[in-house]
Parts: sequence; C-alpha cells; structure tokens
Amino acid sequence: MSGYMLKEPARLGILAVAAGWLLHPFATARMYGAGDALWYANMLADYVTQLRAGVFPVFAGQTQFAFNGAVYPLRVAPMYQHLAGVLDLLTARTLGFIALQHLAVIVCGVAGIYACYVTLCRVAPARRWRAVGFSILYLSCPGLLATIYTQDLYMTWMAVPLAPLAVYGIVRTFRADDVASQFWLAVPLAALWWAHSPIALWFTFIAAASQLVRLVGVRRSLDPHKRALLGAAIFAILAQYPFVSVAQIRVPGAESTVVDSLSHPEKIVEFVRGVFPGILRPLSDHARELADLQLGYAFWCVFIFLVVAVFSVRRKELAILLASAAFLMVLILPVPGINRFLWTHMPAGIVRITYYWPMQRFYLILAALITAAGQIGFVEYASGRRRVQHALSVVLLGGCVWSLWESRQFIRAASERTGTEAFSARVQRPENLFLMDHSYGLFSRPPGYFTNGVVDPRSEARLKIPITWKLLPKPERRFIQSGTFVVTVDANPGILELSPAFHLDFGRRYALEFAFAHESVAGILQFVGRSLFREYSLPSSGEAMAFGDGPNNGRTIDLWTSDPLGEEVRVRFIPVLNGNTAASPEEFGSFKLREIDPSQEPVEIVSLMPFQANTRAGAAAVLETPRVFMPGYVASVDGHKGDVLRSDEGLASVPVEPGVHTVSLGFPGPLILRFSYWTAILAWAVTLLFEGFSLLRPRN
Repeated sequence: MSGYMLKEPARLGILAVAAGWLLHPFATARMYGAGDALWYANMLADYVTQLRAGVFPVFAGQTQFAFNGAVYPLRVAPMYQHLAGVLDLLTARTLGFIALQHLAVIVCGVAGIYACYVTLCRVAPARRWRAVGFSILYLSCPGLLATIYTQDLYMTWMAVPLAPLAVYGIVRTFRADDVASQFWLAVPLAALWWAHSPIALWFTFIAAASQLVRLVGVRRSLDPHKRALLGAAIFAILAQYPFVSVAQIRVPGAESTVVDSLSHPEKIVEFVRGVFPGILRPLSDHARELADLQLGYAFWCVFIFLVVAVFSVRRKELAILLASAAFLMVLILPVPGINRFLWTHMPAGIVRITYYWPMQRFYLILAALITAAGQIGFVEYASGRRRVQHALSVVLLGGCVWSLWESRQFIRAASERTGTEAFSARVQRPENLFLMDHSYGLFSRPPGYFTNGVVDPRSEARLKIPITWKLLPKPERRFIQSGTFVVTVDANPGILELSPAFHLDFGRRYALEFAFAHESVAGILQFVGRSLFREYSLPSSGEAMAFGDGPNNGRTIDLWTSDPLGEEVRVRFIPVLNGNTAASPEEFGSFKLREIDPSQEPVEIVSLMPFQANTRAGAAAVLETPRVFMPGYVASVDGHKGDVLRSDEGLASVPVEPGVHTVSLGFPGPLILRFSYWTAILAWAVTLLFEGFSLLRPRN
C-alpha cells in the first residue's frame, strides 16, 4: 500500500505533464483557428450571454451572435455550449468568450487522459504504469489532436473524455454481467449523443454489436437479456433529448441542411483515397495536410501486435475491440473493392451523418478502442513471461516518446493559427460579427437575404404585404455624401484602394449604397478601420438577395461602430479572375452614403433578447423577423397574443394591423421539447448523484 501511495502521485503527475504539453497552446485568450473556430466561439457567446441574462433553458439563438435563432450546434450537440455555461459559472463569469472556449478544450483534454487512465486501471488494476503509457498514446494520437488543432472540430473534441468510458463499458459487460456493467455502457453512450452525434452513432453500432455477440451465447437464463434491456432503457432516457430536439426543428416539406444533406456521397471514397498513403507517413510540417488525421506509428504497432496476439490470448472482449477497430480501418483505408462497396451500399442516413470525412470521426474511436485493447492484450499475452513484459514496456515507452515528439507539429501549427491580441479583440466586436452558413444548420435553408458577411441585425426585419410577401417600401434616408470611387493601387500588390474613406460617429448608423461600374465584378470587398474589419465576396456574397452586383442582389452595406471615439473606414478591393489577381480596373463605381434613423424606419428593432420591434405601416402588413421559423415561437402585439407565420423566406413572421405597434417574439419551445429537456436534466442529475455516492461508498 505504501508503494502505491508513493507511485500513484508520480503517475498522475506524468499524465498532467503530458496533457500540459499537448494542450498548452489553448491556454490563451487570443483567437485560435480559422472560420469554424470563430463560428463556434460566436455560438458559445450567444449561449453564455443568454445564461448571464437569466435565460434558461436556451433553445435558440437570440443575441447579436446568433440573431437568426440559430439552433446548431445547440440542439444537436448540446454538450459544447452547456459545458461552456458550467465553466462560466465556475469562473464567476470573469472570462471572455474565446478564453472560455479554450478552457472547454483544456478541460475535455485533461478529463480525456485521466478518464482513459482510470478505465485502463479498472481493466488491469495491476498494470497502472502501462495504463499511463496507453493514456498518453490516447491523447497524443494524431487523428485525435488534429480534430482540434487543425480542423477546429469543437463538438468532436467534447467526445474525448467520453470515448474511453464507452469502451470500458463494453469491456465490463463481458467480464461482469450485472446492472453496474449496463450502467457503465449506457451512460457514456448517452453522453456521446449529447457531445457529437456522428461519433455517438458509430459507437452505438459497436456497442450494440458487442452486446449481440455477448448475448448469443446466453441460453440458460433470461436475466442477462433483462439486464441488457434495462441498460437500453437507461440509455434511452439519458440520450433522448438530442433526438427530440432535432425532431422539433423540422418543418414539413423542408429538409435539414446538415443532418439530411450530402450532395455527393461518392466523394467519401475519393477523400479516403486522397489521403493515402499520406496517413502512413510522419506528420507534415506544421501539420498542414488532411493526411495528418491519422492513427500514428505507435498505434499501428500496438494494433498489429494485438492482431497477432489475439489468437493466443483468446479473450472475447479483446476480439470484439479489435474486430470493431478493423472494421473502421477498412472504412478509412482504400482497400480495393471493399472500401467503395461498403460506402456505396451503406444506408443513406448513416452516410449523411458521417459526412464527407469519416477520418474526422473514426480516429478518436480507434484511439479509444486500441488503448483498451492494448491494456488487455499486453497484460494477457505477457502474463508469466517477464522478458516479454519488459519488451512490451519498452515498445510502449518508445511509442509514447514518438507520439509526443510528433505532436510538436501541432504545437507549431498552433503558433501560426493563434491570432494577435488586436485581432482577437476585433473579431467579436458587434460591427465585425457575421453569421456563417453554419448558423443555419438544421434549418431547411438560409433566407434569400443571407449575406456571408457582416449585416446589422437591427436592419434584418422587414414589413411585407400579406399573401404576396412583397416588401413594403422604405422611407428616404438622410443624404450625407455621394461620389465616384477613385481607384489607386495599394502598397500590397493586387489590392486596390477605393477613395474616399468614410467617417463613422459612435451611436449613429449608416447605409452605404454601391453602383458598380461593371457587371459581375469578381473579388473581395474589404472595409478596414482601427477596430472594424469586414469582407464581402463579389459578385455575390451569399444568397440571391445578398449584397452583390447580381440582378437580385442588394447594393447596400450597413456601417456603424461601437468605438466611442468613432471610426475612419477605408474601402479596399482585391479583384480576382480565374483564381489569379486581375489587373486594376480603371473605374470601380460610385456610392451614396445615408444615415439611418431607426425611429423613421418601418421596423425599429428595440432589442434582440428578447426580440422586440416597433412597426409603422399604413396598411395591414406582416413583420418578417430575422429568426428562422420552427415550431415553438410565440408572439404578442401590443401585449396581446399574436400569430406566428412562416414567411416565403422561411422566417418567423407576425401579422400587424395599420399604425404603430410593438411586437415581441419569444421561443419557449414546444411542450414536448421542454418536457424532454427537463426529463433529461433530471435523469442526468440523478445519474451523477448516484455515481458520486457510489464513489464515496467505502470499499474493501
């Protein structure tokens, strides 16, 4: 016992050092990653802002970060934002949103390496040092690290601490056919559905197949089957909310853009072939390649050894883990004749959820399967053979050293993917926030107005004529300035400066209207100031009525600043032709700058959370809000209950009578959604309390 008391802190300390090395780039409040990382940060910011305002539960976006009523990933993978909310409370709401996002990454990574260690110790209690080695291999697996370092897959990363627990549940059911085993299998699987549905789907298939294999040999009693049904019931109660949640988003006749769309499923096979044989090579410099999503040499060595050893070890749980791993490997390796056959004959629903890059889902699962299999196989194969034990320990140690050394490429990638303090402070300023198309995930489609760039949420509500859905005309806005852009070549080749610059006063809103000199102008239009930075693609920056120069595109950009000192905004254009920078055009076009007076607009949005707007119309009209319609919205007009309709653009809309009215719109959610959520929260609370008390209960 004394030896254990001395060695256990050393083992835990080694795991802490390894986790610290692998995760230390995220110990920053600066922005890390590319567009997807920013989108995740904005969705986190929306959820946490609502919590700080006392809104709970949160079922849809409401703030400037998600003013369209975004539900993705909130309703399909709620763990990401819920974890951020818990961490925000634990840190007394002192962290910024980017720092909070990175804290969630660190917490999941540290929890992952220790969850792996604890479960491996339960698999083989006498081999704790070996558990340390396999736990380090788990967190340092390139296919796992790449998901957060270079792919910005925050939902995927939420599964890191859960995968080892799910594998342990599978192993335990083969060793002890009792209720506790079913509990350990059902709870992590259910948690995975809250974390990331594609990974959860494949883990559920693996777990279900393992239980079928286990129960096939049970013929003398029905008790094992009853316990398995009990486990399934526990799983269903804990996992039901994401399923109910997604089902309640659906609108008849409108398919989901995320869950139900995969335009070219045959491309899965192309991507699998495209990364081969790169996945069998060392990591690229700064981990820039898709092939860096790989198993890694250490895991390949362990897997090959286990395939040989399984014939002499003959443990059912080991065979199940290896068979599952082998099947996933066939799906991500271009095995001639087999890989294409499997993907092309797989049910469409499974293919859609897995999406184009199965390697983003499978390597995390493979890492968890092989670590548990390695702990079992190394112990059983070397039992009673000291030299073999020493040889395997050396191999494991070498694998850890190699994996940690290889991880330096991800650390290098972090150095170039971490933004400056100025950039990080700028990206979440109100005048720079924009909704990416991801924010319309799970909805049928973005509205025709969707611009993949910054828009003013206060200008995203409209009055329309009932039935025809034609826009009511807006009043003339106060003229400030007009003229023709003067084009000069910037010091940076390929960038054109458009003069004049525009001064923005704090607290005032402006509309800059363009009249392009040429049709189908191709390039990037930039607005640059001290704290303002925006980009819009031309000839169209989004859907049919987005900003651009197409026949139906809008020509106006809203400008404002949250800087009390005001802002001087320069306009730049980067012309593009066939992927190459084009020659400088002699004439770009003209402009008109007007000031927006919200009190004179047909729709004046007073607040986004809760949504409230004043409408002014001379005839009966329909207020089309920026919130995407789904069942569960409620509205009031001047304090009286109003109807909520779905507009021709798929947006939540409220009929109003002539005159001035105050319209409020909220989303308490359908009754079944609220019941599902609170049932799940109560079930999880009971589960965690039960497990907490069981850990505190003294054991022999």
